Amino acid sequence: MNPTTSLPLATIEQVDQIQENMIAYHRVYIGNPDLILVEDDEVTWTTNQGQPGNTVLRSRLSSDGLDGRIDDLVRRLGQSATQFDWFVFPSCQPAELGDRVMVRGLAGGPDGRWQLTGKIGGPGGNWLLTDLTELAPAPAVSARFRIEQVRDDHMLRDWTRATLAGFAGVNDPGDGLEEHPCYLAYARHGYGGDAFSLHYIGYLDDQMVTSGTLLLAGGIAGLFDISTPVAYRRQGFGSAISWWMLYEAQQRGYDQAYVWSSNLGRNVYRGVGFVPIELGLREYSWEKRALQ
Repeated sequence: MNPTTSLPLATIEQVDQIQENMIAYHRVYIGNPDLILVEDDEVTWTTNQGQPGNTVLRSRLSSDGLDGRIDDLVRRLGQSATQFDWFVFPSCQPAELGDRVMVRGLAGGPDGRWQLTGKIGGPGGNWLLTDLTELAPAPAVSARFRIEQVRDDHMLRDWTRATLAGFAGVNDPGDGLEEHPCYLAYARHGYGGDAFSLHYIGYLDDQMVTSGTLLLAGGIAGLFDISTPVAYRRQGFGSAISWWMLYEAQQRGYDQAYVWSSNLGRNVYRGVGFVPIELGLREYSWEKRALQ
């Protein structure tokens, strides 16, 4: 079930760094209501009613009784989630883990109530990597456009508002921004010199038109939460904030960055120097069937 692809293959070191960066992103949410994050010698997984989602991020299981261990993990996740993604990275163990996860999923999991959805054993989306030692030229954008880093809770409320406008099309979220999972996590993480999750807002004059997060962890820079409201797309704002975060990472001594992209955003990231890569990652999306 190894995916076949003509994309360049990332090195083991790069894949491990991306995995560590993703785990660090999930750790930022520790302390949010409803979040469960489990890290032990065998697995790292998280569930939450909202962001950052329900994901198995690391698996190092014994070959002995492997099917039973897979079923046990599915039961544990199923106590708090009806859907989750199991990421099998090349470093996950044992070597046959992905195949066994697929077999157990196709069998309906431990109680026959689960199903695998989407591209079973696929790459889990679009993964792109860029070399920050050769940063691409800054994209052209309106002279009225500027980018500011979030430095306090007031700006983080604006960032959350911009994110909701970009991802959910919510232009007037009203009260309660402080209860949004991103706001709770990022406000708790803080804005000081030791912060590794950094947030940015792009403005056209005084109008927020794009937003994004730069996460510096695991030896690599990761771009997250990049969004632009529909009315402001195709004007270069998403490209500009993406490039700026790459520049910020470069200035902090990072030489590589990655992004996990939707199909919609793939060309935006390619325009600022990202190259599609193959991680060797296999994704298994589990969904609990409704009771009949």
